[in-house]
Amino acid sequence: MANYIIKNSQLRYLEGRKDARKKFNDFLTLAECITENSVFKAPIYDMSSSGVFIGTSRHFSIGQEIAMTITFPATEESHMVTGEIVRVSSQGVGVNFKVFFKD
Repeated sequence: MANYIIKNSQLRYLEGRKDARKKFNDFLTLAECITENSVFKAPIYDMSSSGVFIGTSRHFSIGQEIAMTITFPATEESHMVTGEIVRVSSQGVGVNFKVFFKD
């Protein structure tokens, strides 16, 4: 899914993961997030074809649903996705994509 947005040449394999990930260090890419209880913006730290890791200090539970609109500053393209929180850490949350909406 994210390969449509991020060229394969920009992806790299990190930490022995099965999916290539794109780190977002060069510019700030934000996700506008909506959960059952809140609406907020969060920076994207990395993304793969199956999910994204966003930085947040908010409290989440594994299995929680989240909807996001991700805007890429370099292209000004926005994409809406829904996902499930699969990892929680002090730096943020890992989200596994469920549905990727086309414009």
